[in-house]
Amino acid sequence: MEHIIDSQVDSLQTLAEMISEVMGSPVTIEDEGHRLLAYSTHDPSTDPARIATIVGRKVPEHVQRALYESGAMQRLLDSEEPQHIRELSEVGLRSRMAISVRHYDEVIGYIWLLENDGSYTTAQLQQFKRGAQIAASKMMQQQQRQQKMELLRRLLNGRFQSEQEAAQQSREAGVELPVSGYVLIMEQAGQPDTSSWYDKVVQASGEYAVKVHLQLLEPNRLILLCGIKSVFQSDSSAELSARIRMIITRLRLLLPVDGICYAAGEGFGSALHIQRSYRQARELITLHQHLPETHHIHYYPDAGFYRYLNAMQREAEQFPVSWGPIERLAAYDREHNSNLLQTLAVFLDHDSDAKQAAAQLHVHTNTLNYRLRRIAEVGHVNLDSMAEKVTLYLELKLLWFEGDS
Repeated sequence: MEHIIDSQVDSLQTLAEMISEVMGSPVTIEDEGHRLLAYSTHDPSTDPARIATIVGRKVPEHVQRALYESGAMQRLLDSEEPQHIRELSEVGLRSRMAISVRHYDEVIGYIWLLENDGSYTTAQLQQFKRGAQIAASKMMQQQQRQQKMELLRRLLNGRFQSEQEAAQQSREAGVELPVSGYVLIMEQAGQPDTSSWYDKVVQASGEYAVKVHLQLLEPNRLILLCGIKSVFQSDSSAELSARIRMIITRLRLLLPVDGICYAAGEGFGSALHIQRSYRQARELITLHQHLPETHHIHYYPDAGFYRYLNAMQREAEQFPVSWGPIERLAAYDREHNSNLLQTLAVFLDHDSDAKQAAAQLHVHTNTLNYRLRRIAEVGHVNLDSMAEKVTLYLELKLLWFEGDS
């Protein structure tokens, strides 16, 4: 034979195309519930049953019923050999060749061929059986991946009531949960090519004695459950922060792509605390999106007061102050085309160092001091008061965080 079915095939979709090429017939691969998993390209003479299956991603109920009533499904359940399925014109089904996909003695799916001339060589039928064996392996791998993703989703969303319950499901998924670790999120705006992210994370993490136990790939982000060998303790937070910083520095060399945000939640020592680490990592990603000045912060406990901006925003929305110093300065800037608010922000960012603030603003120190006097007058604030300066600093950060600047 010119064509053979390769066991190194990378997906069920590729396998469907390969079987179709070997057999010279259109192919569909389904799971045990007749949900469509993969299919080859259309044949000009395809039948209504196949079209409906592809469009609906599942064999229509009336076609399933007809197959069971005709005895075709029972033959597939009883035999490991390819079976000829007669035409069922009343449900738009032309004659088929089909075979059950088995994991040991359990039927986990089916492969269907739309017969063209109804004749296949012995070599083709052997290849068809080989295709069913490869499909079984791929389907089990897919099932295991789904189990692992479901396990991680449950851990991230805090769906386990006890350590024992989490451990039981992890064993069923074939996963060893870390005794201690953290959640790492990588995210990039738009539609990034994330295909190489996971391998690079595994490489960088392994260099610093961190193991990636589970991953969840979403359209523009990768969520990773990372384990560390030593038991995490609160007094080792600084050590973990340093390790995460080194891993991300290494990742930036392995993935020299601009715009990727890296955020890790606090270390956990219990499966029940993984949700907290995940939520913290998400909060840090949100900070990166709103405040570019936080991009250098990769470990949530290192975020300092930035951690409280979300809570401050909720408080400000619930109990708004209608005419505080920030609003007065913003109104003055709009009316006089000035930049008192920006001046205040730069001054506070430089810890009230007038010389450094003036240099960043590209103005003379005397000009800055004049503006500061105007800020005190217009805003009704005392810039010699640490309490007032802290309040102004936080309110300005909240303003930038909300995106109203």
